[in-house]
Amino acid sequence: MHYYQFNIGDYASHTRHLTNLEDLAYRRLLDAYYLQERPLISGIAAVARQINMRDHEAEVKAVLEEFWVLTEAGWINRRADLEIEHYQAKRQQASNAGKASAERRNSIRSTDVQPTNNH
Repeated sequence: MHYYQFNIGDYASHTRHLTNLEDLAYRRLLDAYYLQERPLISGIAAVARQINMRDHEAEVKAVLEEFWVLTEAGWINRRADLEIEHYQAKRQQASNAGKASAERRNSIRSTDVQPTNNH
């Protein structure tokens, strides 16, 4: 996913208490999560390295523990998962509509009439 909707009011109300570095970590974690569309790797140091915040593992850890859930697959964010599911459903719907449209165009052009030798 290379785009996600960003609601400034929701973001501010949920993250106002974060320090500047924690806020930066949160935005980078969200970006990585949406871009990959899968859980973040489980190790704090590895995640901090992934988002280029190696020197700020404590901030990354604090944000992960507050906004993400550690599972066997890695760190997940339930809100982001809902947005990703919505995006994938919309993408699939658009794909299906495009295929149906192409099929209709092709069936309009085709005909059961066979040309004769005179054509």
